[in-house]
Amino acid sequence: MTTSPRIFKLNFVGDVMLGRLIDQLFPTHVDEPEDAAHAANFVRSRPQLKTYNHSTPWGTTHSLFLSGDLNLINLETSVTTTSNKWPDKVFNYRMHPNNIAALNAARIDYASCANNHTLDFCEEGLVNTVRTLKREGIAFAGAGESRDEATRPAVLQLPRRCNVKGEKPVEASDSSHQVHVYSASDHPQDWESVPSFHLIDYSSSTRARLKQLLIQSNKTTPSPSLKVFSVHWGPNYSWHPSANIRSLAHFLVDECGVDIIHGHSSHHIQGVEVYKRSLIIYGCGDFVDDYALDEEYRNNMSAVWRVDVEEDGMKLKPKRLEVFPTVIRAFQAQRLDVGEKGHGWVCQKIRNLSSYNDTIFEKDLDAEGQMVLNV
Repeated sequence: MTTSPRIFKLNFVGDVMLGRLIDQLFPTHVDEPEDAAHAANFVRSRPQLKTYNHSTPWGTTHSLFLSGDLNLINLETSVTTTSNKWPDKVFNYRMHPNNIAALNAARIDYASCANNHTLDFCEEGLVNTVRTLKREGIAFAGAGESRDEATRPAVLQLPRRCNVKGEKPVEASDSSHQVHVYSASDHPQDWESVPSFHLIDYSSSTRARLKQLLIQSNKTTPSPSLKVFSVHWGPNYSWHPSANIRSLAHFLVDECGVDIIHGHSSHHIQGVEVYKRSLIIYGCGDFVDDYALDEEYRNNMSAVWRVDVEEDGMKLKPKRLEVFPTVIRAFQAQRLDVGEKGHGWVCQKIRNLSSYNDTIFEKDLDAEGQMVLNV
């Protein structure tokens, strides 16, 4: 009897910033009097924030995470109680280590640490961040306690190895698949001096090094079923990725065997590209944060980007992308329903931006109001 190929659902989102005002809304938080005062003002005007807890940031998107086989985010904050800020930086974000429970509330399996806030509280804050993730069993890449840890991939398993307390772990078996997730950032350049942060640029030397990391390492370790590259790239507020970014994305597929590129950093949604059966999400947008609204780029609107991957022999290949539009309201992510203000804008913007990459979504929305792209 022939067994049908299994399909797994991977949820990707962009920046998850649980520091600053959001951290102050949790019962335990870091000591930041100015942030505490601002948070108190919001609580006075929005009494529902008095019950803000570790599930609240996920709002009505929570069920999507609970139904996903793997959940991957960019963690846009340090996780530390140290107060030693990186000098001359405009924004320094941190959350109390106890509030890592918010990631467990949404069954987050992977957090990218290669971004422009991991070192906001210097190397001590970085070490605190990765040790907290280790303690909670949340995989990470892009930064670490050593250069090797920062550049090597996070190794995930499908079916997932459970990291939720009280649930029985799934043991690896002959039918399991390994997913390798690499992470890097192209900014800030000041952090080039920190060996435990994975900084990249668009030079030929960086390409050679990435190829060594992503291809040559497979000679000493088993080749994964799926390879993901999670990357914090490009400037804030630019609808289209630069030629350098698109070229690097194609290189990662052509020369490094990457199946899915999880792009973030722009503070708003960008387009998608299907390239040689690989999927490139150039910018996932801000998923949850306390940022001011930019009226042009609408940085409060984003999505859960759900990728179905299907067994193809010993490998997993992207089969379908579903995009569930979301909005940030009162420091939490909310799904946008069809006909609700903002839903049409998110869908049309993603369609238009993706068409520049010769990538066309299905005309009709699916049953839950999500956009569909068949890879």
